[in-house]
Amino acid sequence: MKALSALQPAAKPHITGRRAMPRVRLCIPAQVLLLQGLQNCQLDDLSQTGASVTLAARMPEPGAGVVLKAKGLDIFGTVVWSEGARFGIAFEEPLPLHDVVNVRHFADSWAEHEAARQRRLVRGRARLRPFA
Repeated sequence: MKALSALQPAAKPHITGRRAMPRVRLCIPAQVLLLQGLQNCQLDDLSQTGASVTLAARMPEPGAGVVLKAKGLDIFGTVVWSEGARFGIAFEEPLPLHDVVNVRHFADSWAEHEAARQRRLVRGRARLRPFA
């Protein structure tokens, strides 16, 4: 009997709460298209298979379909979790890796741009413009 059980492959444990792909941390402006319309949001992180977003408006329920618009990408997905002002999106189709890398490069340049803008504001060399 021991010989037979040694030949059978071990069952793989079902792992939950793990991400399928590594995510890159971001903090860039984006938009989500919800049933209520297009909403401005912050894209917190991104992977080939999903993203997390912070939204000041009414939160979508898990299971809702959304379109994430960020840096020239329009990505359809489903809300998989919602907590406070943040929610997670699982994409319908995986993003190509080069799209994730391009958004990361944009986030780096955005952070540098925002830091320089803040320095100018502190020094009194920039005027506040209304958000458009």
